[in-house]
Amino acid sequence: MSNVNSDGATLDAVSFDPEDFGLQSGESDVLTLEGDEATRRLGATLARVLERGDFVGLVGNLGAGKTTLVRGLVEALNADVRVSSPTYTLVNLYETRPAVVHVDLYRLEGAGDLETTGYWDYVSNPDGLVLVEWLDRVPDGWPGEGLVLEFEHRGDARDVTLWTTEGLRDKAERIVETMRAHPNDS
Repeated sequence: MSNVNSDGATLDAVSFDPEDFGLQSGESDVLTLEGDEATRRLGATLARVLERGDFVGLVGNLGAGKTTLVRGLVEALNADVRVSSPTYTLVNLYETRPAVVHVDLYRLEGAGDLETTGYWDYVSNPDGLVLVEWLDRVPDGWPGEGLVLEFEHRGDARDVTLWTTEGLRDKAERIVETMRAHPNDS
């Protein structure tokens, strides 16, 4: 039995279309990550490059590595903070510097649910980093500026495509350069 929403869309299938977010082809880079450690390292790289107020959408099938990436980012900012998936809580706030807001849209039915969860209060807060899993489920949750990381699981590895708006292009390039220059660093 497949999980479907009221529109008949499969919940665990990626439905990401960059054009829905105003992102064009040619605005992406693909990183191949070998295992969870490399995915956590990508998260740590994001922690070093991103700044307060930055938004990151995370899209990909169940088990593709979205929460693992958030774990790497949060632990790079504060090793004492433990990360868990916000699937049931919808939002997890992590006491790091800058603060991290970790949102999961998996269980939301549509744009109306964004208002009832206080989503826009978190997204518009310039003091923290906002990471949103399952952004493709509710494209109206895209604030119009940021990064979108598209995960595709490939056995023990995963491909992560970085899509970015013009305002974060330099940061995305630094992320890709760092990951490619040091592919095996922990």
